[in-house]
Amino acid sequence: MLTKVAEFRAQPAALLFADYCTSQGLTVQLQLEGELTLLLADSAQLPQVEALLTEFIREPDHPRYQAAAWQQSNSVQLEPSIRLPSKQLWRQLPLTLLLVALTLAVYGWQQLDFRAAAQALLLTNNAELWRWLTPILLHFSLTHLVFNLAWWGLLGAKIERFRGSGFLLQLTLSSAVISNGLQLALAGPNFGGLSGVVYALVGYCYLSDVLSGRQRYQLGHGLFGFMLLWLLLGFFDLLWVNMANWAHLGGLGCGLLWAWLSRDRRHQ
Repeated sequence: MLTKVAEFRAQPAALLFADYCTSQGLTVQLQLEGELTLLLADSAQLPQVEALLTEFIREPDHPRYQAAAWQQSNSVQLEPSIRLPSKQLWRQLPLTLLLVALTLAVYGWQQLDFRAAAQALLLTNNAELWRWLTPILLHFSLTHLVFNLAWWGLLGAKIERFRGSGFLLQLTLSSAVISNGLQLALAGPNFGGLSGVVYALVGYCYLSDVLSGRQRYQLGHGLFGFMLLWLLLGFFDLLWVNMANWAHLGGLGCGLLWAWLSRDRRHQ
């Protein structure tokens, strides 16, 4: 019996992964459904196929996939876009989705009792260690919330797929502590938002692509320039909103540092 494993928007990616599964002795089948290519697998082999899919999402350009394609006489250029069923999405992107859920829950709490949420989560007592992290969950307007979650969902998901949940967790925690700490030291405790972490993701994705010479995260010069301009406008107080400028700067520096430290020296 065949079971759906994943949905590919890019057919070349589906062919590449299917060829690799076949080379590993697994039974898979591709099926077109509108603009999507469905990957079906033997139910008895589902755990093996899912494990291979996890590896494929993290390193889609690994030579082993092209080698398998050559064996099947299918050499393809890969730029995969994969949509997983909801259960598998939670397996592949647990940290990305968990932070979205926590942030939305805290925003709901703020609407019910803003003072209680702020007192519990603001960095007002640096001896309480959790407060070095919790300001990232606070958002003071719907626009603030949507802007940050959109960037987190876009870049966090890509990092978690390519580098894994553990790496994204380290990047998130370190950037939260650094951005929150810098904002506290230079502007005081009345701030919140995921923006510092978002700037860390932006810096990491941009510099990682520059250093590797690949467009894995596809954050171009234009978008990176826009985020830098937004940061500068905040420092010059030219915007209509109050911004945690030092948190943004600290997060950006943290992300750039992570990209430099985790660069692929073999590629260079």
